[in-house]
Order: sequence, then structure tokens, then C-alpha cells
Amino acid sequence: MALLLVAGLLAATAVVLWYLPRRSRKLWKLTGRIAAGILVCVSALSTLGFLFRGAMCGQYEFPPISSGDGRRLAQIREVDCGAVDHFHSSVELWLDQQGVFAHILGRRRHSSTVFTVAHDPRLIDLAWKDNRTLIIRFPNDSRYMEEYRCESEWDGVRIECIGYIPDYGKPVAKMPPVQRWLW
Repeated sequence: MALLLVAGLLAATAVVLWYLPRRSRKLWKLTGRIAAGILVCVSALSTLGFLFRGAMCGQYEFPPISSGDGRRLAQIREVDCGAVDHFHSSVELWLDQQGVFAHILGRRRHSSTVFTVAHDPRLIDLAWKDNRTLIIRFPNDSRYMEEYRCESEWDGVRIECIGYIPDYGKPVAKMPPVQRWLW
């Protein structure tokens, strides 16, 4: 969404730069129109980036897991950009908002990504040990260790990331339906 906003602002600036120096000297007019042309090209590229990112990449959201008191939720997400790209799995943690404000502002409050790994999300397991401790079990044989990140604490919730050696002989669960914003 930020790319679309940037594209709109660049296009508006280009229009201003095109029409603002129309009664000025020829040099100012030429400079303003060249700058406007460059801004229009950058705006078009930003719009294409916005469209293709949403059209090509899908997002899988697994059902959220609630803590014992129901106030905190954790959810596994996967961003899939096609066969030539590797997995981009993450765990998001948020507080569940209750009452009237939940209907107006939404149920998620104060969300944060607390875990990322480049591995199949179906092999990641979430469990609440108690109301303030989240356990994340994940396969520790990823080829892209630069994407691995595990927060140890978030808003009073202790997070334990436990790596295990996966058994690829066992079948894995199905992926949830892909969510795309374009269709």
C-alpha cells in the first residue's frame, strides 16, 4: 500500500512541476518538465511494483493459536512468491482487543513479528506453555540462516524457540488457502 501512496504523491508532484513554470522562462519550463517526466516514470514503476507484488506473491495464514486466558494470539504466516523463491515463514504475536473498540478498530492490537525462518511453515509448531510463554518448534536445517530471527521476549511474553531435526518421511498438513489482494 505504501508503494501506491508513493506513486500517487510522485504523480501529483509531477503535475505541479509540469504546470507551475508554464509562464516562466524557457529554461525553467524545460527543467520543470524534465523533472516532471522523471517523476512520472518513477511513479509508473512504483505502481507496477505495487501491482506485481500483489499479483505474484500470495500469503498463507494458518489459524491463530490463543493463550490460555485468550488475551494473546500467535499465528504462522508464509509469503509465497513462486517456485523460484524459498520459504518466508514467520510467527506474529498480538493482543486480542475486546469490547466495542474491537468492532470499530479491529481485534488485533499491538502486533509484532517475533520469529522468522526460511522453512516450510507446515513444519513449524506453536504451543502456549502458559499465558505468558510461547513455544515455537521449528526445523533447524534451513539453508538460509540469514533469515532466522527469534525474539526472546515481547510485551511480557517469553518466547522459546526450539529447533529439531525434521522427519521428511512423514506427510505434512495441507496449506491453508492462499490470500491475494488482487483476486
